[in-house]
Amino acid sequence: MVKYLKFLLLSLIWGTTYAAIKIGSASTPPMLGLALRYCFALVILFAAILITKRKIPVDRSSLKIYAIVGIYSMGLSYLCTYWGMQYIPSGLSSLLWATFPLCIGIFANFMVPAEKLNARHLLAIILAILGVTRIISDWQLVLNVQVFIGCLVVLAGVILAAYPNVYLKAYDNGYDSLVLTAMAILIGAVLHTAGALLTGQFQRMTWSLVNIGSAAYLGAFGSAVAFIIYYSLLQKIEVVKLSFVTFISPIVAVLVGLIVLKETVTLNEIIGVGLIFGGLFLYDYRKYTAFLKFGRIA
Repeated sequence: MVKYLKFLLLSLIWGTTYAAIKIGSASTPPMLGLALRYCFALVILFAAILITKRKIPVDRSSLKIYAIVGIYSMGLSYLCTYWGMQYIPSGLSSLLWATFPLCIGIFANFMVPAEKLNARHLLAIILAILGVTRIISDWQLVLNVQVFIGCLVVLAGVILAAYPNVYLKAYDNGYDSLVLTAMAILIGAVLHTAGALLTGQFQRMTWSLVNIGSAAYLGAFGSAVAFIIYYSLLQKIEVVKLSFVTFISPIVAVLVGLIVLKETVTLNEIIGVGLIFGGLFLYDYRKYTAFLKFGRIA
């Protein structure tokens, strides 16, 4: 029951982060926005580490995990998402992120012996690709080069995020989810702060309570709380099953985008996300059916 509640909370938090990113990105350069977000998260994470008197392992295996998650996920993947969302609606970004489980499935095929692709999996991936193609072939996107490129960059971020998640599952060394989150975000913070300084993003930043509030919310909830929950669940349930979160968070994100940001949803997006969700369900329908029947997710 506790795992189920954690799963639901994670879906709700990540569903609201797209709107928060969109609000902040209006006048916050992407690397600086990430640097601020991670700084807020680090205050909470390292305070929790000190209070709970956790040790931070610095052996070779642990450092490798910190680096992989920090560079690929907190660094490159989030940069792609933040950059792309300067040009596309928050709801559309969340729909593209719905392909995350299938990207995980492709990496898992090569890295996790127990999760090999079969004909059904390949058909599911093809359905999802058709869904993405339908979404980004929308004439409103094709005629706007920046929006089209933004979609492709967000998709690149999805692929970059999939690799470290499968790596953790394949080479789990009993990591502490709180410590892993803190160290990976620390690496991400260093990378983005350095990038923001080198590219002059501090000079282009418009400082306001809205921007700072957005970064604070994303840091506290979207990073600190969400990733502690995510990595703790990743140790207990299968990586593909955990990615079921991408069924729920896009729905939350689209609703928040419609209500708060007054975004619109096109027919092509609805058809496209239907194909993506169909592919996700086909990929591992037995587990998803069990989940919907309130079966155990462990």
